[in-house]
Amino acid sequence: MSLTSSLAALQGRDDLMAYGADKGLMLFALQLQFGIQDIDSVAAVALTDGSNDKKCDLVYVDRDSGIIVLAQGYCAQDLSKKEAPANKASDLNTAATWLLTGDTEKLPEVLQSAALEVRDALAQDQITNFYIWYNHNLPESDNVKSELDQVVATTSGILKTNFSRASVTSIVAQEIGRSRLEELYRRAQAPIIVSQEFTLKVPGGFEIGGDKWKAYCTSVSGRWLRDLWQDHQLDLMSPNVRGYLGIVRSERNINYGIKTTARENPARFWIYNNGLTILTNKYVVRQDGADLYLDISGVGVINGGQTTGSLGTLNGSDTENLDEVQVMARFVSCSDPGVLGEIVKYNNTQNKVEATDFRSKDPVQERLRTEFADIPEADYRGGRRGGIRDAIERSKNLLPDNTVAQALAAFHGKPNIAYNETRRIWEEDAVYASIFSEKTTAGHVVFAFSLQRAIEEIKRDLSRMDDSERTAPQRRQLTFLRKRGSISLLVTAIAESMESITGNVIADRWSLAFRDNCSPKIAAERWNGPILALLPFVNQLSGAADNDLKSNDRVREAVERFQSMAEATVEANSQIYGEFASHLS
Repeated sequence: MSLTSSLAALQGRDDLMAYGADKGLMLFALQLQFGIQDIDSVAAVALTDGSNDKKCDLVYVDRDSGIIVLAQGYCAQDLSKKEAPANKASDLNTAATWLLTGDTEKLPEVLQSAALEVRDALAQDQITNFYIWYNHNLPESDNVKSELDQVVATTSGILKTNFSRASVTSIVAQEIGRSRLEELYRRAQAPIIVSQEFTLKVPGGFEIGGDKWKAYCTSVSGRWLRDLWQDHQLDLMSPNVRGYLGIVRSERNINYGIKTTARENPARFWIYNNGLTILTNKYVVRQDGADLYLDISGVGVINGGQTTGSLGTLNGSDTENLDEVQVMARFVSCSDPGVLGEIVKYNNTQNKVEATDFRSKDPVQERLRTEFADIPEADYRGGRRGGIRDAIERSKNLLPDNTVAQALAAFHGKPNIAYNETRRIWEEDAVYASIFSEKTTAGHVVFAFSLQRAIEEIKRDLSRMDDSERTAPQRRQLTFLRKRGSISLLVTAIAESMESITGNVIADRWSLAFRDNCSPKIAAERWNGPILALLPFVNQLSGAADNDLKSNDRVREAVERFQSMAEATVEANSQIYGEFASHLS
């Protein structure tokens, strides 16, 4: 049987296939669904990478977006099979139960940290969407669906009993088999999936155009948008990777506010709302007597996904005033694929989860992008999005914005912000200025980023070893690296030990860089020696990692103990450290 486009694309992703077929499949689906830029850093944390994983192959927690994904993976060698084994879907009942309620002392080490993070995020009311996935490469089936329905019931019951204050508004168990993966892949590739033709009666408008594009600005009815959503749902969001975020019952939540306005103050909806940008294959404005109509072919919502989804999910009496709701809309048509990609890229910034968008024009980011022109094999965008294709076409040289921010924060003594609160770096001026300032150079970015990447790669190598092949020290090191937040904590500890490593007084840690402006790949290779020399001391950091890095006192004490061990072993590691220091400016 020939491969589908998505499975063929996955086979071409060497970075994902390096994790194994089943794990690569899960990571590919995760990247397509949520538009994740740095899938390697996600894999370093989210994969449970152990045989005793209680049926949890992947546990992904994104507090900023309010998302938990629990996944089980399966890859069939024989693609002619008609369906995936339903018992593996049933295993997700076990996975959810262990993850949410299992005695953490009895959980295997690969799951302890994941379970603690999931429970903390739920207890802190930071999660709105709980996804349970069965990922495989075969056709979807009714047998699996039946099992997944039971998983939803199990998970719902556990959350109501144990996390009654959590505002989880959506528990979705999905079979992401061949068809669903193909749909995600197609959505990421094609700006417009909904290709039907529509005729709208509009109150008026105006047209503006440029080189190979034109747009018509008008207003559309809230009723039309709801009907559109009811018929097509997330297919409407094909130009917007992250789609519709869901509703949290909070006055500060955008979507809840949209629903409230539509229900209680429909006449003012137009003036309160930012409106929509809708991509079309073609549109025609025509007059019929006194009435004006807009004929459109194809609909893809670039901006306004939250508005469309919010109105689309109104039900019952909440829909009574939708005919009064008017929404500002511009319909865009473009004949050039290159310009089209840019339109999608630069319009797709309204989603509030992309805090980096607000910094892309910052003078520091502009300067860094210029400096990176002198660094080989390095693609740094400084908050500028790569567009919808980033989820399916990996840039091997990309330094993802969030990973850079995490590495810099951790290197400069903020491991908690690096791991738990990355969003604050981009959103809060004071935090941003402490990470990105006139001291931040491209060379230093490479220095800190490559340290984090090297640790991630060492963890991956240890994870791939058969347990019988690991030495006792390697088992202890892997136990530490499996703790969530451990990588950020180790970056901090190594950064604090730089004077021991280099044998020099470091007046300003921001000045550290490799003197030859080497590529991030070469930089990561240079870090291997010092990291492997220091890994035996990670047990000094375990206590702080067990607390999710939230106790500054415990972090400081743990790092000081690590530093002491680094100082005590300088002579033994002098050759390794000397070789490393010879590359520094």
